[in-house]
Amino acid sequence: MKTFMIGLAMLGLGVTVPGAAMAQSAPAGAAEKFKAVDTNGDGTLSREEWKAAGRRDRGFNYVDADKDGKITPAELQTAAAKRGM
Repeated sequence: MKTFMIGLAMLGLGVTVPGAAMAQSAPAGAAEKFKAVDTNGDGTLSREEWKAAGRRDRGFNYVDADKDGKITPAELQTAAAKRGM
């Protein structure tokens, strides 16, 4: 069975869920992993936090849909859905 990556998998945090049916909601533990990367605890990821998690600027630009310089959990989920994850 294929394993679909969503949301925080884009951060390279290894969050995976089996099956396409789960692609609509975040997996258990995703919020905790997001919080771990959100080092200042503001509920969003800055470019600096994104890069500190080992990700590239290009990915940040893709995920930051409203171009406000912050990534929300919803933006991560939307980006993952666009990529079919």
